[in-house]
Amino acid sequence: MVLDRRRFLALSSLAAVSVAAPAAPAEALELGDPLRLVVDNRERGLRVLGARGEFVAARGAYYAPPVPFPHLPKHLVGALVASEDRRFYDHFGLDPLSLARALWSTATGRTQGGSTLTQQTLKEIYLKTHSPILRKLVEEPLLAPVLELNLSKEDILYVYLNRVFFGGGAYGVEAASRVYFGKYARDLSLLESAVLVSLLPAPNRFNPHRNPERAVQRAHRVIEQMVEQDRLAPAEAERAKRQRLAVAAPRSAWGGFHPQGAQVGWFARWAEQEADGLTDARSGTRTVLTTLDARIQKSAERHLGEALERHGGRLNIEEGAVVVMRPADGAVLAMVGGRDFRATEWNNATQARRQPGSVAKLFVYLAALERGMPPTQTVSDAPLGAGGRPVRNFDDRYGGDIPLEVALARSSNTAAVRLAAGDTAAVRGVARRLGVSADMEDGEAGDLALGTWEARLVELVAAFAAVANGGFRVAPWTAQEMRGNDGSIVFVRAERPRERVLRAQHALEMRRMLAAAVRDGTGRAANPGFWAAGKTGTTSENRDAWFVGFTERLAAGVWLGNAASSTPMNGVSGGGLPAQIWRSIMVDAARA
Repeated sequence: MVLDRRRFLALSSLAAVSVAAPAAPAEALELGDPLRLVVDNRERGLRVLGARGEFVAARGAYYAPPVPFPHLPKHLVGALVASEDRRFYDHFGLDPLSLARALWSTATGRTQGGSTLTQQTLKEIYLKTHSPILRKLVEEPLLAPVLELNLSKEDILYVYLNRVFFGGGAYGVEAASRVYFGKYARDLSLLESAVLVSLLPAPNRFNPHRNPERAVQRAHRVIEQMVEQDRLAPAEAERAKRQRLAVAAPRSAWGGFHPQGAQVGWFARWAEQEADGLTDARSGTRTVLTTLDARIQKSAERHLGEALERHGGRLNIEEGAVVVMRPADGAVLAMVGGRDFRATEWNNATQARRQPGSVAKLFVYLAALERGMPPTQTVSDAPLGAGGRPVRNFDDRYGGDIPLEVALARSSNTAAVRLAAGDTAAVRGVARRLGVSADMEDGEAGDLALGTWEARLVELVAAFAAVANGGFRVAPWTAQEMRGNDGSIVFVRAERPRERVLRAQHALEMRRMLAAAVRDGTGRAANPGFWAAGKTGTTSENRDAWFVGFTERLAAGVWLGNAASSTPMNGVSGGGLPAQIWRSIMVDAARA
């Protein structure tokens, strides 16, 4: 077989360097499979998929699916070669003149390019952490000819363009196209291709999100290089330089990329934490299939966001949170952890512990049912003093002796304190069985009944979900399946045995009582027009406002408050804005 000039030079170079460095790196044995090279030794990252398999977010390094070489725009390849390695199609992996300049630069303590695209590909995959002198004197000269002998030029470009870092957390041209232009790589214009290529030497300096004018100037220089090397017609270059660069709105925040908006970042971060706890797999890009329902997520984002935008200033509301889950198994379908994920990663749904107010009455009335009190049994709603302090009803109205179901629907404080006093240990026990981790050991009857202890929204929703599903404990989760860097399955969620924490009769009675609270009581603003149950909660001086409840399909909770728990809102109660937000989300979910 007759060897072409390039392959002959590659063999000659390999033989010469092998004499000087016979101990070749083990990686030399792995340079024949471009598909493997695309995924080997990736930076650590996590791809988050929604329940239907749609891409939701990337955490850490963002690698999109690799683009086959035939689908890469020709002008992208032309811009890359013109800018980074003009003799790419002629050399054997090494460019002696450029290599000599780069070695001299390294030896004199300066930094200068000179590596071919073949060398850069090797560095990206295997040699980034190696000594620059060792890499340039031994490893690249040895491995570059090996790569050239094993792969075609097109394969090398395919690997490089699907691996290299473009800034903004994006690795590979597909990820970069989505981050900077919100489109697929195959649809890049000439100007956009030139902008991406111009990022390679200095991703931060020429980032179009930070300095679009500088990015365009650098891209014009790349286009001029294409013309100088006869890779582009002058007329086409002029048309491209007259175009206006349209940069997509930034979708990156707190170490993640969120193509449909940053508000899903709280869910993605929570999914990442769960994935980290499920397996020891950490290297490369993992992919986790989650329970996220994109339609419900968007509804939760929209209704919470609109409420904060419209009423936040007038009512002094800084923050809010929403959690929606499936009562049957605790799968979290939507989560919004605050006003703006771009401003803070702090998650008010899973991290913040706030006083639940009257939402805590769920545990008081369940304890009463377990003591044998039926919903029709009466309890005193008369004024009361507890621990030397008076207990008032929210509306300062008192009804005397009223049935438990009426007392809960009206959210009577005095009745709840009397019921809690009957067995405070039982109230604490119910809360623990339903998954609430709050420290309530020192709480007296008034504290337990009025919710002056602290809880997390996600735990409260799970507790109500246990009532909704007939009395089985609910542990919130999201990861259905996870694949490793090579695409192999490393985790599949198995069906878990259900743990009964409430008697079915008591769960059914509580469902009916909470439904009455929505139909006729303090939760009327949450009524979606179909069967629903839930409980309002408002803390002292309106510092926190809640609505937590469920329909036949979903359990959900809404919290409104301020970052500083001591700062009151202006008259916001659980039966007002939180209940209205909850209703809007449930109506949208029913239509989805």
